Amino acid sequence: MLNKKNTEFIVQGLLRAIIITVIMLLIFAVILTFKDIGEKISSIIYLLITILSIMYGTIYAVRKINKKGWLIGLVISIIYMTIIYIISIVSGNTLTFGTDRFIRIFLALILGILSGMLGINI
Repeated sequence: MLNKKNTEFIVQGLLRAIIITVIMLLIFAVILTFKDIGEKISSIIYLLITILSIMYGTIYAVRKINKKGWLIGLVISIIYMTIIYIISIVSGNTLTFGTDRFIRIFLALILGILSGMLGINI
């Protein structure tokens, strides 16, 4: 399943997801310099950025591999969330996992699986 070519497409999908995340976060940071946005809305925007990034990276990789979409989506979402949490810890956030983080991880995994299925059927 994960031969060299498939692994290459998974890495490309991950890189695309991370690039989309960085671009959207930069746009959001520019907006925050001009407008005060509450913590609740910021949390929703971070979740939307995560959702869009995982969807894009997963659909890209699955369209290239063209099989086992749910598994590819699961792999991409696990690696993506691991990278995001490592960056979060390095940047000074705590390692504690609250209900909101578990929900975010669960949603990312489900979204990766569903995006993989969607990518196969497009």
